[in-house]
Amino acid sequence: MAHENSFERAGPITSQLQDLPRRIFLDSCTAQTLRRHGAYIYEGEPIEAGDRVYGVTDGVANVEALRQISSVSQRAFEWIVSTGSLNEAREKRDRAHMQSLWDIADHSRVCLESDGPSPASVALSERLGEAQFGYLSSADRRLIQEAVALRCNAFLKVERRLPTNAAHLEKQLGIRVLTPIQHWAALRPFAALWV
Repeated sequence: MAHENSFERAGPITSQLQDLPRRIFLDSCTAQTLRRHGAYIYEGEPIEAGDRVYGVTDGVANVEALRQISSVSQRAFEWIVSTGSLNEAREKRDRAHMQSLWDIADHSRVCLESDGPSPASVALSERLGEAQFGYLSSADRRLIQEAVALRCNAFLKVERRLPTNAAHLEKQLGIRVLTPIQHWAALRPFAALWV
């Protein structure tokens, strides 16, 4: 009987592991946060005391979550950016941001070569033109449309506004909108599997 109970308890855990997003679209601000705080995220160097992240609600917590996520990211999932992401970065005229985005784009290209958009994912992404998604800004709509077409399971965003509509987007399009804090909370119980 003890064996059966152990197996029954493993069911939900296995389900939770399978439910983790594997292909994650990085919102432009999230990619910029990775670059701006890369010394902390990738090297563990302290964030400067006067950094503006301290004044942003959940700013430090999101950077810490990105640090934790990045420690398992190469083995656990794919970071994806799109041509729309690159265009947004180009408009900012920030060479360092553009270079870091190109690095992620190279990784994205490799991931998408064998498993890119499908006719079904492109058709699903076109639903973002429907009135029910009118709450999205044109920039968010364009990036989420690309994420859905590229068959991403999640859209990672450091800003808090869009995640308030996460349930609707997931129900209608099958894509989860997560903050780094939310993604790390789901990933943390399984992180040791990829370290």
